[in-house]
Amino acid sequence: MRVSELEFTTEMRENVWRGHSVEKPKEDAHRLIANEEHAQNYIDQFGDVEIVFNEEYKYWKVPAFKVGRDEYSRLKQIDCERWGCE
Repeated sequence: MRVSELEFTTEMRENVWRGHSVEKPKEDAHRLIANEEHAQNYIDQFGDVEIVFNEEYKYWKVPAFKVGRDEYSRLKQIDCERWGCE
């Protein structure tokens, strides 16, 4: 499945917090996508990437971003070990 294939409910359109949570590259953040405009903005910024639903945590993983996210996590861990993580 791709970002352009996401479907949206009335509840999502009325409350962005009910939208789809999709990974972003090179960070540990997600983007909430609650309507077609949000989806198009995501596609414009990151591409119409393949997404896979994570049943355990209820968000969309982006396999193409794995290497960048892993590197970000590695570097973040180094900083946490150095400065602490609160």
